[in-house]
Amino acid sequence: MARRKGSCLYSPLILNSMSVVKSFAWRWLAVRSSLRGWLTKSLIFPLLLLSLSEMQAQFPTIPIVLQPGKVLGKAEYVVDYSYWSKPAAQSKDSVEDIIRLELGQTFVKSYSYKLWQADSALTHAPDKSARMRVPDEGMSPFWYYRDLTNGRTQVWYRTPLSGPILSYIDTPTFSWTITGSKKTISGYETQLATCVFRGRSYEAWFTPSIPISAGPSLFGGLPGLILELRSVDGTHHFTLDALQKRRVDIVEWKIRLVKTLSRPQFRNYYERLHRHPIQTLRSNGQRIYPQDDQGNFISDAEAVDWQIPYNPIELE
Repeated sequence: MARRKGSCLYSPLILNSMSVVKSFAWRWLAVRSSLRGWLTKSLIFPLLLLSLSEMQAQFPTIPIVLQPGKVLGKAEYVVDYSYWSKPAAQSKDSVEDIIRLELGQTFVKSYSYKLWQADSALTHAPDKSARMRVPDEGMSPFWYYRDLTNGRTQVWYRTPLSGPILSYIDTPTFSWTITGSKKTISGYETQLATCVFRGRSYEAWFTPSIPISAGPSLFGGLPGLILELRSVDGTHHFTLDALQKRRVDIVEWKIRLVKTLSRPQFRNYYERLHRHPIQTLRSNGQRIYPQDDQGNFISDAEAVDWQIPYNPIELE
């Protein structure tokens, strides 16, 4: 069945915090394929206008006010990676994000730097109801807090729009094969390692010069920091953008209304969100009203085939 173009009206019922209520209630959100629209005030209805036909890359993640929580440890390095990913495996185009790594001897924190910038702009805005730019597309909604002493990783996922934040515990293991291939990246001598991880084959260039077993997102397991990582199928690629030796606190952000689940439960939700977005968002308590390109409301049956491209970094 051909995918029908259209849009849907969205009314947020589940919100991440009261700060989100103050910041996003009584606004219209016009989302284009580039996600570079503006948030503006409106006194009509507390609704968000979302075009699904123009937004096939991903749902936007709404900025929230960040509050500092407990200090997990000290970072010795701050590392930025350019992260290129394809929304769909067969897609010719990629979207770009910046993944920041706060790297310590015992804890590692990994998150989207672009999304953090949007959150910070809202957090420090004197008037949190003022207009603000929607961040660029391609931002990863995942945060990772990894304890290097036991491999335990706390994963946080920000559901689309103003849905709940989901959290689960993961303990990934990697079976790397270290090869004899070497190359220099930003002055660091690196060595090539390969592995199959959760349904994808990966190549990683790591440096023993920084002997901390970590990398972007949840990757690690090598005798040194990963400076470049790519999936062999070409759909995910991390390259080193900046590496600074800097001591900063690794802080766990304080978030209200977090829903805790298991990894299998999360994977089930994440796939349903992409295969059946309208039904899944409604299951969160969010009101979705599908419309066609002329602005006419359509039935759920007519919009049932709407999907979001599904190409997660973890296939299994």
